Amino acid sequence: MKAKHGKIAMVMGLVALAMLAGCREDEQDRPLSYSKGTYQGKPDTALPDETLGALRQRAQIQSYY
Repeated sequence: MKAKHGKIAMVMGLVALAMLAGCREDEQDRPLSYSKGTYQGKPDTALPDETLGALRQRAQIQSYY
């Protein structure tokens, strides 16, 4: 009888550990409900002017082919 209770306690402990492992900090404060068609993430950061210039130049070169 004690062995049966020990196995049950071990299984319950493993289940509890598995549940706690699913609560990672990086998954906290995420939205649980979504609005259709609305982006709710963090806003994008603006690219520096040098990067924008390089991208425009590459696009111009690629448009010739």
